[in-house]
Amino acid sequence: MTLRIGFIGIGNMGAGIVKNLLKADISVGFTARDNERALAAAERLAGFGAVRAASYEELASDSDVVMLCLPDTPTVEALLLSDDGIGPSLHEGQIIVDFSTSYPPSTRRLFEIFKDRGIDLLDAPLTGSKIQAEEGKLNVMCGGSDEAFNKVKPVFDACATNVFHVGDSGSGHAIKLINNYFGQAALVALCEILPFASKYGVGMQALFDVISVSGGNNATFQGLMPRLMKRDFSINFQQKLARKDVHYMNNLARETGTPTPLAAAVLSVHDLATAKGYGEEDISAMLKFFEEFAQKE
Repeated sequence: MTLRIGFIGIGNMGAGIVKNLLKADISVGFTARDNERALAAAERLAGFGAVRAASYEELASDSDVVMLCLPDTPTVEALLLSDDGIGPSLHEGQIIVDFSTSYPPSTRRLFEIFKDRGIDLLDAPLTGSKIQAEEGKLNVMCGGSDEAFNKVKPVFDACATNVFHVGDSGSGHAIKLINNYFGQAALVALCEILPFASKYGVGMQALFDVISVSGGNNATFQGLMPRLMKRDFSINFQQKLARKDVHYMNNLARETGTPTPLAAAVLSVHDLATAKGYGEEDISAMLKFFEEFAQKE
């Protein structure tokens, strides 16, 4: 049986995912908001063969799997639980896939709510960039039942290079938060140190060359440093979303009684950057945030 997909959230990541599902001859319907950016994405996806649904009810009735690619847990909860969301239109036997980076305790609560209705929910957050979404080279870490995962895996394979079934409900979202925290810790450390290196006369190219073959090297450094060297602050992942992820990580640590002082420090840096107005900018703009302080010294 070929699964029919209903997709909600055709933003930077979602549009690329939908494009690759269509390339794999998977039927996709979607919803889009009535704003300029969403309508442009909707027109592009329609050109690839996706069908825009007129309502959540129509999308649910035409789908075996409903996929969400949304910014945060409150948005996911509102969509699934409110009377004007898609939740009331879903029916027994369907599967919900949450690609969003959501809060694991909420994920487990939603899993139980929909399980009672005969609907399975998979948390399947992603790693990768907008470019990797376009290329179908994302990574999926999925939590939830074996049965639902096995049904949806061919769909995951159409948009991802690496697909992992990592455990029960909430496990995927927990691993995503840990991964994003590691990335943000590396990003904050890099952006913090570059103004110092500049003041001391260390060239960015020399720094990049040496660290690339040394113990300080990591994927965040390799992805971010070339952009910082060119002062490319174009938006790939907004700072406010990075802050949200580290905030979720800290909350989860507190709820489990786990001390995470470094994670708390990384969140404090993001809080300060947000207060300084960097929330709508790309995470690479954290360098500009640290440069502000360095210039005042």
